[in-house]
Amino acid sequence: MAEDWSFASAREPAQFSMAGHRDSPEFDHAVATTGETFFCGLPKRATLCGIPEEELEVYLYLFEADADRACPQCRIRAVSAPNRPCGQERLHDLVLAAGPDTLRSRLLNALRTGAGIRIWVIGPANGVAAHAHLDLISEGRDALRPLLVGQSQVGVARVAQPGGEFVVVLPEDAEPVIARAGRAEQRRVGA
Repeated sequence: MAEDWSFASAREPAQFSMAGHRDSPEFDHAVATTGETFFCGLPKRATLCGIPEEELEVYLYLFEADADRACPQCRIRAVSAPNRPCGQERLHDLVLAAGPDTLRSRLLNALRTGAGIRIWVIGPANGVAAHAHLDLISEGRDALRPLLVGQSQVGVARVAQPGGEFVVVLPEDAEPVIARAGRAEQRRVGA
């Protein structure tokens, strides 16, 4: 990673999902957060012009401010929206809630210097458990196991580093737990 890498230099242009209002589909709208969040920082949503999520059909593509069908209010607000934190900054802020230890400190330092996030998934624990690669973890595996069973919502993130990778489990109602897979284990997963 470049020596001058920082959260500020890695900020990303704001992007918004596209949606249509169920009762008046003539405009495409930009979907944004309402200020309230769900688990793992996932936000509640509404359009930039104020239509609540329950009145929308949200599409799997991005709002284009320069499109002919773009809602005029959403267009103005989307173009003037501030850049958003990069993935490293968002994960860093969530990991701050973890209990202080050596792995946490090393992970935070890695994220501050731009370590790559290989994967970050959220879903039912038993569904996303495979992404943690428990069998490849060399440090902290036992703390992750109980978090990766059942249907409770968890996030799993894997962060690359020169000596291997960090594995972070982000439970819905508890602090994040961090583990580590060494370099040999990283090669085995094809990373």
